[in-house]
Amino acid sequence: MKTILVSFVMVLRQILSDGMLVAVSLASVLAGIFFKIAIPILEKNLCIYFAASSILQPYYRLFDLLLILLAPYMLCFACAMVMLDEHEQNLSQYLWVTPLQTHGYLVSRLGLTAGFASLVSMLLIAAFRLTPWNLPSLIGTSVLAAICGFAVSLFLFAFSRNKVEGMAMGKLSGLFLMGLPVPFFLHSSWQYVFSPLPSYWLARYALQGSPSWFFASLATSVVGVIVLYRKVLEKLV
Repeated sequence: MKTILVSFVMVLRQILSDGMLVAVSLASVLAGIFFKIAIPILEKNLCIYFAASSILQPYYRLFDLLLILLAPYMLCFACAMVMLDEHEQNLSQYLWVTPLQTHGYLVSRLGLTAGFASLVSMLLIAAFRLTPWNLPSLIGTSVLAAICGFAVSLFLFAFSRNKVEGMAMGKLSGLFLMGLPVPFFLHSSWQYVFSPLPSYWLARYALQGSPSWFFASLATSVVGVIVLYRKVLEKLV
């Protein structure tokens, strides 16, 4: 465990030494400040202009969800870029002969990062939330968001050959979040078209708090993680 923690500290140092990755990691904080200040002001002005009682307010929960997901998404993206850089330098081929080994490497690079990101998500919501959250719902949503971020980082590393491709694939990985707005805008049975996406069930859980939606999001995430984890192992071995 000590070896894994030391490796985790090393990846944090690598991120801090790269200006672009620092900016990526801080994006969730900047988004939180923007949501907290700008969205209520925009809502007030829109309501005055259109003489409406509310326009954006019904979607405040969606802004909170975006904020919760941004932390694991961006932090895990930064770690995936570090891993791709290490892979380009052929460091991964030496993992089998180190105390860390392959599974420990992935835990230190992505597992601990996702866990840390879930704590960051809760702190961001505590500081910048637009809607009230109870603690169990916030913890559950943050855990699901962390697993989604973990899956995205596995996807980026598995299907990218270098950092440049990883950045391009990062845009494509935004498709993982397509399910997030669906429960807010689509109320017919057509919404189940998006049911394979963990983000769809995550949004339903955040809206309704049903344990069924939590486990649906967890199950779809775990299936994706297992498939992608195997792809990553094939690449590392």
